Amino acid sequence: MLLSLVKYISGYLRVQVTGYAPERFLNLCGNHNIVIWNLIRIEGGYEFFISLKAFRELKPFLKKTKTMVRITQRCGFPFWLFRYRKRKLFFGGICVFFAFLFLLSRFIWNIEIVGNTSVTDETMLSYLTENGYGFGTKKSEIDCTKLEEKIRLDYPEIIWTSAQISGTKLTIQIKENLVTGEEAADKEDGPKDIIADKEAVIARIVTRAGVPQIVAGDEVKKGDPLVVGRIDIVDDNGETIDYNYTISDADIYGYTSYTYSDTFPLTYQKKQNTGNETKRYGIEFGEKLFMIPWKSVGYERSDKATDYLQLNLFSDFYLPVTFCVDTYSEYEMKTCKYTEEEAKKEANAHFLSYLKKFDEKNVQILEKNVIIDVNEKNCSVSGTVKTCEKIGVYADTEVISRPADERPDTDELE
Repeated sequence: MLLSLVKYISGYLRVQVTGYAPERFLNLCGNHNIVIWNLIRIEGGYEFFISLKAFRELKPFLKKTKTMVRITQRCGFPFWLFRYRKRKLFFGGICVFFAFLFLLSRFIWNIEIVGNTSVTDETMLSYLTENGYGFGTKKSEIDCTKLEEKIRLDYPEIIWTSAQISGTKLTIQIKENLVTGEEAADKEDGPKDIIADKEAVIARIVTRAGVPQIVAGDEVKKGDPLVVGRIDIVDDNGETIDYNYTISDADIYGYTSYTYSDTFPLTYQKKQNTGNETKRYGIEFGEKLFMIPWKSVGYERSDKATDYLQLNLFSDFYLPVTFCVDTYSEYEMKTCKYTEEEAKKEANAHFLSYLKKFDEKNVQILEKNVIIDVNEKNCSVSGTVKTCEKIGVYADTEVISRPADERPDTDELE
């Protein structure tokens, strides 16, 4: 690829060599390191390609071997430039085009967010725009180090970030804290207890800090203390003489039970595609969008899907030009009714969707029992789901006075 580009820029020729000793001519070219390629045999001689520079060195070899050379094709940029040398507007347009590209290359036209989970792309893009780092910002005005510090400062849940400019693309890589914002806030401002956030039977507990108040098998209700952050300091007689306070830290798992119920009518509205489809094409320059055709599609009901393609010359050299295609698929609403088998299948799908929420929270499902009842109008589902999950939330530890301070002063008694 690169060699072909070099040949095109420097220019090359297709020539035919005929005469008394063409083979000797080729030997002389080889002895003097003159490169030829695509050599083929023709009647009375040979045909091959040779660079423009090497062609100028053939005169003594032609004279010595009594051969003749004839140019059959001129290729490459120098000949193209010579062919259009009188078209000033054409070359002027090319110069304006490259000048325009150079101007666009000094701005940011694409932003990619990588590694975000809780902070959505839309939220981060809006944040960047509000703070002067959006689309169309001059690259010279972006200090990546300051941008990284600002993101970490304004988003406590982001513990690491990296901003990098490549071409006309700004890439923001972030890493979020695995501890949620609420959990982090709960641990601030002094010692903490861990209390039950729901009714459960304790399955197991691993304590790293604090004093556990429960053991495996205990039943707890919402608000019951599980681990306290106050540690008693006792003397040799077993009496409490002081307290130490800490932030409780423990993994507590409990057996919990959830009641599940769901009811839906057997009659429902269903989308039915008519097969009619219309496309609208558009082009967006910066923030200006132009659609063709200008009028609406005219469907009473339709689904819209949009495909975007931003123009880029290289992998990271994006331009502020985006092509879009809106596809409208017409549909009608049709009244349908579930059969008993279909209703049970739909109820099961609802139940599986409900169970998926437990999987997303890493909750272990131990047992699930549901009953499906289908009558003339509705389908009803009821049952229970038994799980084993991590329980407990943080609460402020009650700070009490030292036991020694509570004792009466002997001087006052006298």
